[in-house]
Amino acid sequence: MVRCPFFTGFIILCCVTRIYTQQCEQSVDLARFDCHPDDGASQERCEARKCCWRLSVQHTNSTRNYRKSLQDISVPLCYFPSDFPAYSIVSNEPTSFGQRVRIVKSQTTFMPNDILDLTVDLLYETQQRFRIRIYDTFNKRFEVPLDVPVVEKKADMTDYEVKLAQKPFAILVTRKSTGVTLFDSSLSPLIFADQFIHISTRLSSPLLYGLGEHTQPLLINITNEWRRLTFWTRDIGVRPDTNLYGVHPFHINLELNKTGQTNFHGQFMLNANAMDMNLQPLPALTYVTIGGIVDLYVFTGPTVQNVIQQYWDVIGKPLFPPYWTLGFHLCRWGYGTIENLTEVMQRMHDADFPVDIQWTDIDTMYAHLDFTYDNKTFHGLPELVRKIKAEGRHYMNIIDPGISSTQPPGTYPPYDEGLTQGIFITKYNSTEPIVGEVWPGPTVFPDFTNPKTVEWWTKFLAAYHEIIPVDGMWIDMNEPSNFVDGSHEGCTSNSLDNPPYTPHVYGGNITAKTVCTSAQQYLSSHYNLHSMYGYFEAKATNIALRTILKKRPFVLSRSTFAGSGHYTTHWSGDNAATYQDLYQSIPTILNHNIFGMTFAGAEICGFNDETTEDLCTKWMQLGAFYPFMRNHNEIGIKAQDPAVFSWEAQQIMKQALLMRYSLLPYWYTLFFKASSISTTVIEPLFFE
Repeated sequence: MVRCPFFTGFIILCCVTRIYTQQCEQSVDLARFDCHPDDGASQERCEARKCCWRLSVQHTNSTRNYRKSLQDISVPLCYFPSDFPAYSIVSNEPTSFGQRVRIVKSQTTFMPNDILDLTVDLLYETQQRFRIRIYDTFNKRFEVPLDVPVVEKKADMTDYEVKLAQKPFAILVTRKSTGVTLFDSSLSPLIFADQFIHISTRLSSPLLYGLGEHTQPLLINITNEWRRLTFWTRDIGVRPDTNLYGVHPFHINLELNKTGQTNFHGQFMLNANAMDMNLQPLPALTYVTIGGIVDLYVFTGPTVQNVIQQYWDVIGKPLFPPYWTLGFHLCRWGYGTIENLTEVMQRMHDADFPVDIQWTDIDTMYAHLDFTYDNKTFHGLPELVRKIKAEGRHYMNIIDPGISSTQPPGTYPPYDEGLTQGIFITKYNSTEPIVGEVWPGPTVFPDFTNPKTVEWWTKFLAAYHEIIPVDGMWIDMNEPSNFVDGSHEGCTSNSLDNPPYTPHVYGGNITAKTVCTSAQQYLSSHYNLHSMYGYFEAKATNIALRTILKKRPFVLSRSTFAGSGHYTTHWSGDNAATYQDLYQSIPTILNHNIFGMTFAGAEICGFNDETTEDLCTKWMQLGAFYPFMRNHNEIGIKAQDPAVFSWEAQQIMKQALLMRYSLLPYWYTLFFKASSISTTVIEPLFFE
């Protein structure tokens, strides 16, 4: 291990930057790192943080608002000087896994509860995988409860080289064969406060893939662009530049080197707290998260498939779906009655369309209560489902996590028993469940991190299966979604609900359309676990269905986290019947394959708004090549099952389905390979 005050290859740039920033005369706009990432920056506030305030060339030449949207960031007016309070190394000891370094600083920064004494573990886990863990030396902090490999012995050989800078402390990771930078934290200060962690890294090029779940192109090109991406699960219709249903803080970076050889490497920030990632064309990436620790993996590839395989080795390989799930799925919210449902089924049969899996939505429930069906509007549903299964087809239904809390005592066992067992998320510093509102009205939320909740969930899913023999479960609204911000009683005034820094989440605060983040769960606060709610529900549902069905389960989840693909499949959520959303479905599905969600799809023909025959026909043709092929739309609009369209359109759709079904053995082989040897199922050509 070599300690060096400046990293080889960057001596001139670092020296120049140091001279100018000390005088607050930063001449290189691209090398500015934002010292005021929160809104409301002013010169007074900036200088109170002991940072520099200067107009850039861009700001000088333009009078426009340089932040048009949450994601439209630009050269910061307020940026870090080189003499900003920094950590330095006080000890560096070899360990069985690599090194343990202790770093300290004497001055606090602008964030409250700055932690002055940190431990840095450098883990040389495999030849291609390096891990950096930075945490409080004296106080235990929340760490993501993901089952990652535990490596206690340092790899004998590595494809990477690691160097440390003494003061200010920094880490440099390079590829041995080319010297290309894989990680370099020397660009801006490390800040580690209780609810604000800031660490930057140089990128090897401005070309990235990954960083989900966002509506964005497959290639993230920041050659001439500053960009912010926010990570915090959120119930919201599909739209660009917004934090959506899942959190996958993993990216693949193309390497540019003088040899002309094309390599790739990856980074995974294992952190579940609300987070911003700021990208700038230096190129560089800054992680800004409001809790947990720094737990960062570097994967050396060198091919894209190698990087993905190395990532999946950490988060878990994708599940192997049952063969029947590869067929055509049909659903809609708004069948309304069993008569309408059977009419659609007959219409599809008469038109000679295959429907291997028939789905229904929340309108089949009695009063939107989980584990029920409406025996008036959907009388005979159990018999219909058994008929579907007798014909060799399958049936899927939906369930939401919100459990009604207002039914008369003794009439709704899921609530009564859950309350007795204490398995619901509770208010801050209380044993009372926190009450929000979803489809059935006032609701409480199961805490799927509690082992007792898995038993409770299994019991009531089994009882439901006895009545309606579903073949899997569709878990929705599990960000978790809440129709009131926080709770019916509001939230606390403490820092868990009102952190000193709020990432740029849609809605402006972290309790928007979800439960209070001060709410308590079995493993930690909702502040720490929010973005993993869907992950733990999917895991619990997977376990329950294995117990009930005694076979490989099929779970479809809207909300996901890194590693969810080991337990569930995914669809892209509430898209719209537009050509833009048809187009956008392609990079979305490709990205989810990168994230380990290989069985992914989008609502064919669009979920929201009225579709057209031309759009739906084209979407059926495209959807035949989705891993998950489902046609689904919302309540209150016209039907869009293939049989409602013209004879000409139907023939085109049938040709697409014929192609789909002719490839099912090949699809199945790809899913088996994904689950066993970590190869993607659907991918862009350049992966080859």
